[in-house]
Amino acid sequence: MQNTIRARTYRTAATFLVTAGTVLMALAVGLALREALIPAADTWPAWTGGTIVVLSGMAVLLWLCGALLSRRAHRERRDTVRTFLDEDERARVLAAIREFERKTSGEIRVHLQARIDGAARDVAATVFDRLGMARTRDRNGVLFFVGVRDRRFAVIGDVGIYDVVPRDFWSTVVARVELRLMEGRYADGLVEGVRMAGAALVEHFPPRPDDVNELPDDISG
Repeated sequence: MQNTIRARTYRTAATFLVTAGTVLMALAVGLALREALIPAADTWPAWTGGTIVVLSGMAVLLWLCGALLSRRAHRERRDTVRTFLDEDERARVLAAIREFERKTSGEIRVHLQARIDGAARDVAATVFDRLGMARTRDRNGVLFFVGVRDRRFAVIGDVGIYDVVPRDFWSTVVARVELRLMEGRYADGLVEGVRMAGAALVEHFPPRPDDVNELPDDISG
């Protein structure tokens, strides 16, 4: 929520600065046209020329400031795969994944996608297959999928884990993560979801002596 408020503030300020710069540039152009169209005897070139330069410079400066704020607003909105999680947040999510994968033969992954066409769960199921998550030995892979632009979320558990958890387990995970996404606490939501899924994997799929890491521990997207 705080990210959204900051993004809106930056966007409003950027719009104001760009508009102000446009007005100043219009004044500068108007003065320049006046100088070009009105006979020299009827103008004041000494101060008009300086005014045109000052107005033009101020307009360019306001445009640059507006562009910087617009860029900042874009980052605050976190609506791209690259900006959705910052470096520290990515590290937190990956640490949560690795913490549980040391205690279970299960596999957990997070995938971020900018846009979703269709139902989030259907798209997530396609990504699940594309990432090879259905090829684990015990069919116990879990995918956390986020459509970052509109904050849509789905979690997919393979048949091995899906069949052994309570019927409402996945809906509970989704509700918890979606609540954090609505609050703007993106990393917190993913970490909580990973811990919930991880606890279930630890309970039903303890590590084997010959365990190998079957899938990369990363955030794809």
